[in-house]
Amino acid sequence: MRRNLMVMFLVLLYSLPIFSNEVGTISGKVYDSETGEPLPKATIVILDTKLGGYSDVKGEFRIKNVPAGSYKLQARYVGYLSKNVADVKVEPNKSATISIVLEQEIKQGKEIIIEATRINDNESAILLQRKNADQVSDGISIQEIKRLPDGDAGQSLKRVSGVTLMSDKFVYIRGTSERYNNTILNGSTLSSTEPDKKAFAFDMFPSDFLENASVVKSFTPDLPGNFVGGLVELNTVDFPTSNGFSINFSTGLNDQISLKSNKFTSFNGGNADWIGFDKSFYDYPKQVPSSPDEMKKFLYTDMRASDETAKQQSIDKWKEMGKGFNSSTWSPDRRTALPNLNGSFSYSRIFNVFDNDFGVAASMNYNNGYSYDSFSRALLLSNGVDKEYEGNGIENVFTTTLGGLLNLAYKINDANTISFKNIFNNTSDYNVTQLMGRRQETQLIQMSMDYIQKTMYTGQLEGTHLLNFNNSVLEWKAGYSKSLRAEPDLRRVRYSRNDSTLPYRLDIYNLPQGSGTQAGRFFSNLDEDAFSGGFDYKISFGNVAFKLGTYLENKRRDFNVRSFTIVEAPAILKTYYDPELGYEVKNYVDPSITSQYYINDIAELNPSILFNPNNFYEHGFGLSEDTRNIDSYRAKEDLYAGYLMTDFPLQVFGRKLRIIAGLRFEHSLQNLSSFYPFFNESNSTYFDSTYVNKTYNDFLPSFNLVYELTKSTNLRASATQTLTRPSLREYAPFTFYDFAYQSDVVGNTNLIRALIQNYDLRWEWFPAPGEVFSVSAFYKIFDHAIEETIQPTSSETQRTFTNALGKAYNYGLEFEARKNLGFIADLFNYFSINFNLALIKSEITVKQTDFKDTRSMWGQSPYSLNLGLFYFNPNWGTSFNLAYNTFGKRIIQVANIHAYAMSDPHIYELPRNMIDFSISQKFLKNFQVKLSARNILNAKTIWKQGETEVAKDIMGVNYSLGIDLKF
Repeated sequence: MRRNLMVMFLVLLYSLPIFSNEVGTISGKVYDSETGEPLPKATIVILDTKLGGYSDVKGEFRIKNVPAGSYKLQARYVGYLSKNVADVKVEPNKSATISIVLEQEIKQGKEIIIEATRINDNESAILLQRKNADQVSDGISIQEIKRLPDGDAGQSLKRVSGVTLMSDKFVYIRGTSERYNNTILNGSTLSSTEPDKKAFAFDMFPSDFLENASVVKSFTPDLPGNFVGGLVELNTVDFPTSNGFSINFSTGLNDQISLKSNKFTSFNGGNADWIGFDKSFYDYPKQVPSSPDEMKKFLYTDMRASDETAKQQSIDKWKEMGKGFNSSTWSPDRRTALPNLNGSFSYSRIFNVFDNDFGVAASMNYNNGYSYDSFSRALLLSNGVDKEYEGNGIENVFTTTLGGLLNLAYKINDANTISFKNIFNNTSDYNVTQLMGRRQETQLIQMSMDYIQKTMYTGQLEGTHLLNFNNSVLEWKAGYSKSLRAEPDLRRVRYSRNDSTLPYRLDIYNLPQGSGTQAGRFFSNLDEDAFSGGFDYKISFGNVAFKLGTYLENKRRDFNVRSFTIVEAPAILKTYYDPELGYEVKNYVDPSITSQYYINDIAELNPSILFNPNNFYEHGFGLSEDTRNIDSYRAKEDLYAGYLMTDFPLQVFGRKLRIIAGLRFEHSLQNLSSFYPFFNESNSTYFDSTYVNKTYNDFLPSFNLVYELTKSTNLRASATQTLTRPSLREYAPFTFYDFAYQSDVVGNTNLIRALIQNYDLRWEWFPAPGEVFSVSAFYKIFDHAIEETIQPTSSETQRTFTNALGKAYNYGLEFEARKNLGFIADLFNYFSINFNLALIKSEITVKQTDFKDTRSMWGQSPYSLNLGLFYFNPNWGTSFNLAYNTFGKRIIQVANIHAYAMSDPHIYELPRNMIDFSISQKFLKNFQVKLSARNILNAKTIWKQGETEVAKDIMGVNYSLGIDLKF
């Protein structure tokens, strides 16, 4: 099969057109220098030629069939000063891309033409958009993304001011945790990728798919109101600028695991494991009853029938259930981790369809890799000194990712454009976790093996139309997204002993219902569909602009859980009918099986021998179930929003002041109910139990000021109100045992949404293209902040979600600088630095009857710092980049202060110092080699509760070598 796929790929590669004409393209975008808005119908001509064109409704233009050479362009627009742009170099079969900024005309009595030199820098365009944005925002360009050793969107975003990562995939902004942030892709909200938290895992979104990424830090009414720290905007390629084809291949090593003989532990999957589509290989057998209630009826009614024949048939079926599970997945094996692999290709072309441009941008990405986490864990008892649990473990994960992007765009004419954008991504993890530890006086050996598949598809149909009335613009979009997360067979097993001189014994129940912490198999499936749509209409009357629009979103989620436990057969069959003897006999476990209960060390752990199909019978093992009806749920989340805003410019002290103000209304409905019906024994009827039914009507005002101190300097101020709603998982009463952290996770149906008042102030200076200096201050007030809390219980530590009873405050300063170092000496013209620092203070006071707990907010870092040194020499084609990232100590889990006899029982994550490096060299015109290293210092993740280290993870250093080919 793999060979056939390779042949198909090569056929596709060699069937692609090879462009050989000695002509190229000039494309770009025309902006207003004051507002940053695109200018449609601008005239762009190539001086001393007959070539030229007009900008479309998005301000974009494209001049085709330009002979290779160097040119001067002129851009003209009614009411604006004309601008000449020199040194625009066109190469064969390539597109020269430029951004043109036009200044509004002041009547002088004669024509003025501004002379400029072309700057081929996507970062300059990003900063220009930021300079003229309605709100406080920061961003990262595609050029910077490609320079750095960042394989996914999360690694790229951590370069943005005030942004840090949790677990290398969840984004923290201005110190607030991932649940206080939101993510939109091409204008539409992305669903959470996680079953246990409100978060989007950015590690499943390849950076190759991005055109740019930005973080909006102050709210305007045309944005979703459901964010606090920031709104992450991801944008993919809209309209390709040229025809082309590129291939990328890279390989990498992890110093903890790669090429180390038989150190990596994994298991064999199905035939499709190498591309991550392996779910059907792990499904439970069809003989298993379709619901927990049916299983309960089968175990306690059918298998205890008075009719001996019917009873025996049920017993036989029960044995087949146990035998029917895929026993091969119980077999862990030692293997050598091969180098990580990554491959991608992209294709772009502009076709002429009915004398108009039809653009196609497509890309595909595949990678696989091995990760090895050497970790330790501990849980404290309520006295704050003694440990409920402590242990050490290894987590082995083999990950595959397959993704694709297909964007189609058709320019009907210069006034009308429609596009269809599609992204698909599938990520699969093969995980083996082994733990050796102690729960008070009991020594434990534990192992879990699971396969997790996460699939995301997003499709968006969009249109942009320039109307004849006052050059007003109508934009509309309709979207559909699907998010799947399947965990179709988490296998778990545990051994214990109370005397270190004795071997470990298998923990297995001799009661009818087992335990979710002992031998068993767990299945879960999350399926979420989201439909969205809306429009934005913008019209100007003179210098005053008005914008209004609507947005709706409907989400439907099904979350289904089955948890099966393996028990000793006598737990179910106290006695059973022996057809050969003709009467019932007492059941027992065969000594040949119980002799296999014992091991001396984790190296002897091999459940496939113990749980082979032949051992599921009357004198061996049987299948039970500990699923609760409330573990599965069905939920819906509806949002209906509308807004009105204005952009009103004034002259104050001879300088321009923009007032951007408006109001957004959001009507939201959240409903969650049990997936499986409950059986009421009193009247023999089934009924559905609704746990959550929340409706809110929220008015969210926004007031932003942008004062132009000089042509290159702005002063911004804003006052807004936003909110954050509980996620469906935070509501759900489903309890899940987190094997790696040895704790239960459960939702809270009593949560309510939190309201936040936001105040921002920023000074920003853009001294030159690609450069910026800024200082920001912000202040936030939270009402009913939502936090993750922990509490020790009689059996396991429990994690849940609660509303803080008191108000919370978050305030701080941000500093940013991006500067070319050529001012030092000509030698440094190719060097630049990037610096951003956030200093943050948060405070929340929780008052109860006898206690008052004043602390920082959950997830809040007191500081975050990014430093970057960049070198790029276009003459040599050489670049290197050195990036440093760190953050301050932050609460990762909030403890119930009543439950611990210590003044500060909260769990903190300690700072990590991360250094990444990359160097690339271009050869000829189409070939580039890139070497990169991530986490050079091998920074460890460490959590502490008081003076006790409760978690430590060592992930290692990652090295990568890649090549890029462009045609």
